[in-house]
Amino acid sequence: MNNPIFILTNMVINFALIVLFVRFMMQLAEVDSSSPYMKATKRMTGVVDVFSRIFPNFGAGRISVAAVVLMLLLYWINTAANAFILQESIDALTLFFAGTLKAIIQFMAMLRYIILGSVVASWAIMLFNVSHPAVLLVMQLSEPIIAPFRRIMPNLGMLDLSPILALFSLLLAEKFIAIIGANILMKL
Repeated sequence: MNNPIFILTNMVINFALIVLFVRFMMQLAEVDSSSPYMKATKRMTGVVDVFSRIFPNFGAGRISVAAVVLMLLLYWINTAANAFILQESIDALTLFFAGTLKAIIQFMAMLRYIILGSVVASWAIMLFNVSHPAVLLVMQLSEPIIAPFRRIMPNLGMLDLSPILALFSLLLAEKFIAIIGANILMKL
C-alpha cells in the first residue's frame, strides 16, 4: 500500500509495539534496572507503569500483564486504523479476532527473532571474542525462552541444540495458530 497515512500509522504503531515488547522481555529476563538499556526502555514505556496499577505483574514481578494488554490494544487499534484508511468495513467481532490473532503471531515471530539474535550473538562472542553490553543483553533476553528447552534437551557438551528446538517449536505453534485463526476468521 502506497498511502502515506497508512505507512505512517503503521510505522508509529509498530515502533510502539517493538518498544513495549522489549520492555516485556527485559522484565521477563530480569534485566538489571541500573542498565542503561533498561532505563531508556522504562522511560519510553512509562505508560506500562500506569497500567500496571490496573493490571498487576505476576510471576514474582517478571511478567508484565500491563505491557501485554497495551500491545493487544495497539494491535486492535492498528487493525481498526488500517480498515478505516483502506475504507473497509470491519465489525467488532472480526476486529477482536483479527487483532488478537495478529498480536499472537507477531509476538511469536518476535520471540523467534530474539532467539536468532542470541545465536548470532553467541557466535560473535565465540569467534571474535567480543562482549559488548548490547550483545549480552540479546543473549539475556533470549534466556527465558530457551531455558525450558535446555531442560528437555540432552547435554551434548559445547553443542547447544535448544535454540533450534525453541525455534522449531515456536514456528510450529505459530503456523498452527495461524491456520486455526484463519479458519475462525473465515467463519465470521
